Amino acid sequence: MNNKAKSYFLKEYGSWSVLIIAFLTGLIASRGFTWQTVPVFLALCLLINFKQAFTNWVREKGSKPDFFIFLGQLVAAAVILIAAFKADVLLLLPLLVFPIAYLLMSRLAGEHFILTEVLGFALISLAAVLAKFTVTGGVDVRLFVAVAFYFTAGVFKVKALLLKKTRDRILTVLYVGVAALVYRGFHISLVILLPLVDNLLAAATLYKVKLKTTGWIEVAKSLAFLAFMAWFY
Repeated sequence: MNNKAKSYFLKEYGSWSVLIIAFLTGLIASRGFTWQTVPVFLALCLLINFKQAFTNWVREKGSKPDFFIFLGQLVAAAVILIAAFKADVLLLLPLLVFPIAYLLMSRLAGEHFILTEVLGFALISLAAVLAKFTVTGGVDVRLFVAVAFYFTAGVFKVKALLLKKTRDRILTVLYVGVAALVYRGFHISLVILLPLVDNLLAAATLYKVKLKTTGWIEVAKSLAFLAFMAWFY
């Protein structure tokens, strides 16, 4: 595989892990399984992966190959979802606000703008909603809130550790507080947010660990989140 072809595969392992955990969370919340989950998961993989071609297109200022590869993945994912959900796909149309908002922010403000990154993780968190939708046929807003507010908190932690600015450290702490308030508002157990104690520790100490160690810390936190969701949601 040449370098150009490799450039169309998303190498953000954090995004892939969030997708998997979010999807598993949705299946656990649904307390069931159906054959539809397989093609739906494939469609979600295409929707996550198209970010790479989209980013290439933006960076190269309108490259036609990048645009058509981005569009091709988007269309393929849409076809799979329509085939899987049939007429029920109409119930999911309001969720389009998230990919549209993400693409607009990425185009206008850049992929590393904080709101763009928050929207990105919120978008991935929809995997939980779609996983449950395949089994129950209902859109669970409460589930989306639980998953999205947990995973988007990581954006602020990373910013704090990388930039080491007081503003980002304060935002990290405030966001965990906001997540707790939202959880209470939706009657979701605060125990599920326990892994975010690490975010508070990071904001307070700016601890330094190897990149690989950071990755394993986030994996462990995600697995703890999944376990808490299975027990308390």
